[in-house]
Amino acid sequence: MRMNSEPPPDSAVVDRRYRGLRSPWLQVAISTLSVAIAELFMKRGADATAHVAEEWGWTGLTTLASPLVWVGMLLTFISFITWLYAIKHLPLSVAFPASQAVHVLVPISSWLVLGELISPLRWCGIALVLAGLALVARPVAQLEEKL
Repeated sequence: MRMNSEPPPDSAVVDRRYRGLRSPWLQVAISTLSVAIAELFMKRGADATAHVAEEWGWTGLTTLASPLVWVGMLLTFISFITWLYAIKHLPLSVAFPASQAVHVLVPISSWLVLGELISPLRWCGIALVLAGLALVARPVAQLEEKL
């Protein structure tokens, strides 16, 4: 039996008192964006250290010589902390699908920032992920509107 006034963690709707930085939805967004940005930093750092100690390059440890990789690791840690806050206040079955926007953000940011090419088949996959996100998000939005 719960003695405090907090809603149960499996509540499908977040209490109105979680606004601003305390909003679990904002924390999901911060977590997702942190992962996407971290991937860009780590990719740039890995590319910058590809020539360092080639005999050890296969381990990936040489990438630790790049400050960009350390920034990426910091962003990954921030993502972890914000994710823990989000799943403390949202059902995992709701928060996890929302976090999968990273599968759209990483390829598009890789294309825009790194100049990587996206094949037509990959664009179709991105469109399917977006459609899936919209499909999953709709019931949650409808439930919150009723409050």
